[in-house]
Amino acid sequence: MALGGTAAWWLAGELGARRPIFAALVPLIAMSGDPFAAVSVSFGRILGVFAGVGLGIAATHAGSGTPRVALALVVGSVAAMALRVGARPNLEVPIAALFMIGFASANVSQLGIQRVWETGVGAAVAVVVSSLLWPPDPARELARRLDRLRGDVVGDVVALAEELATGGLALELEDVREHSRDAVRDVFAIDDARRALRWSPLRRGDGAVVEELGARLNLAARVARHSRAVARDIADTGVRDAALAGATRHLADASDRRLRGQEAAGALGRAGAALAGAFDGDAAVVAAQLRQLHADIASEA
Repeated sequence: MALGGTAAWWLAGELGARRPIFAALVPLIAMSGDPFAAVSVSFGRILGVFAGVGLGIAATHAGSGTPRVALALVVGSVAAMALRVGARPNLEVPIAALFMIGFASANVSQLGIQRVWETGVGAAVAVVVSSLLWPPDPARELARRLDRLRGDVVGDVVALAEELATGGLALELEDVREHSRDAVRDVFAIDDARRALRWSPLRRGDGAVVEELGARLNLAARVARHSRAVARDIADTGVRDAALAGATRHLADASDRRLRGQEAAGALGRAGAALAGAFDGDAAVVAAQLRQLHADIASEA
């Protein structure tokens, strides 16, 4: 951000601008640092600056003093809601409008033209710097999320095994539910990662890595979903069964291996053998859920 702002100021100055505040401003507000953003630049924020410059030019013709500022803030706030960046209002619109009013002079038209092309210079510099100097790394971000999620969901399966064995471990249903919700959010991030790769010339070679990580994140979400169902059944029925506990431990091992990208055939075979027996009553309900988890892990393997 500092490099982009400095380079934009210098370039606009070389092109004849005096005090090119807007050229330096755009990289500061547009380079979001989001690992899933298109070239780390929010084009919505850049659009907000352009809209704010136009609004500021109009506001300088609409009076003076406090009423002019009030008008700019009211219209800018409405425009900010219309030009949202994600779920948040695009506050660059009223901010840029206030900058324009603050720098207003007698020659408003000339000032407006200068601010518009300054903003264009800043936007171009922001895109180049964020694309080539520090492009987003969606593969690294997905790997980080997968590592966190793997620890959570495998820990939940281990806790289920202990609960089935002895009931001595207090099973926190809300934690299991929260991990399942986290998994869903992480799965939604996969499309953002793919989109970021398309816009990042230095990261396009990571496509295969992102797809592999995405497959494992999807598996983690399925493991979390099954864990939530099993946890609910155990809490409702209070079932205890040594064979189911053993099978669940093997499934925890298989889940951990697959989420690390490792071979899990041995753990899956042991879990399948433990689940092959007959179960009665409430144990049969839990066994059915565990068999579905086993099938999901096996299909991914």
